[in-house]
Amino acid sequence: MSKVKRVLIVGSGIGGATAAYALRRAGVDVHSIDIKPDTPTAGSGICMLHNAMRALDSLGLAEPCLDSGFSFNAFRQFDAAGELFRTDPAPPSCGIRRPELARILEGAAEGAGAVLDKGVTVKSLVDRGDCVEVQFSNGTEGVYDIVVAADGVYSKLRDDTFGPEVGPKFAGQSVWRFNAPRPSQVDAFCLYRSPSGRTVGSFPTSQDSCYIFFLENSVDPLRIPDGEAAVMLRERLSEYTAPAVRESLDLVTDAKKIIFRPLDITLVPAPWNRGRVVLLGDAAHAPTPHMTSGGGMAIEDGVVLAECIAAASSAEQALVDYSNRRFGRVKTICDASLQLCRYEQDNPFANREKSAGLLLQTYQYLGEPI
Repeated sequence: MSKVKRVLIVGSGIGGATAAYALRRAGVDVHSIDIKPDTPTAGSGICMLHNAMRALDSLGLAEPCLDSGFSFNAFRQFDAAGELFRTDPAPPSCGIRRPELARILEGAAEGAGAVLDKGVTVKSLVDRGDCVEVQFSNGTEGVYDIVVAADGVYSKLRDDTFGPEVGPKFAGQSVWRFNAPRPSQVDAFCLYRSPSGRTVGSFPTSQDSCYIFFLENSVDPLRIPDGEAAVMLRERLSEYTAPAVRESLDLVTDAKKIIFRPLDITLVPAPWNRGRVVLLGDAAHAPTPHMTSGGGMAIEDGVVLAECIAAASSAEQALVDYSNRRFGRVKTICDASLQLCRYEQDNPFANREKSAGLLLQTYQYLGEPI
């Protein structure tokens, strides 16, 4: 029987919602809060590799994701005209829309008895050594055995507890993202390489939809003027004649349908706790998206944290065990993802064989137990 009876999870994103459900399955009372007033109904896609699907399957949640998403097992590279020049096997993966994944994970957590409060954040927090006292923005209070900071790469709770020096740094790339109807060619993880050094990627998120992204290099973070994203993106990708890219671009006429952000990354040194406050997901480790493993690592975090809490003789030991199990694996993925980013910044077309080799090598590593 776990010594941890009550846990607060700050952030109900992928990692936070997974942790909430896994902890409820372990018999722990869970209170989850999120500063956003509602579950997102718009957003980009996410590719969940075999490790993420295996972790979800351990919770009985893989099947709903496969039902809503799109399963694939290949990695294809094309030129800017859409001519295929390389296909590699990839581990069984699932592409899915982020709002759909949020619906599945949050629904499972609430269905298992987790209390989920939206539009609420932490006003103040005091770690008493044997418990954590929390005051919330809505005027309520609570006492918890453990507080989980799952509030993303720009985590306020992490900065308040660990200090801002462990926060994210710009990786030298930004990403443009949008959703589109799925062309028949997009039945796997696809990259379209141009000799000028640009890379466009796409993967299916359902039978009818796909997710498209474009990586752009810059010394400093880019800032996109309001309302100009659609025009700017089409200008940047004007050299692409691949039908799968061109047709999707032609449908994007509203700047609001494009998600743009700099790639700000971090890997907080272990241990990931200060007292009874512990980091999870992007708050602890935000890699570049090149390994498509940010969400997968957060899902693994949620599963492992629940296992450690259920098995340990104390809250303190559970958090030690959690960091010990997670840090080395996460660092391997963050390092590989950053190296892929460096290949893209250098010359993605010339480095395409190196990129494919590193991807396949890291795919194999991800197949190892968590």
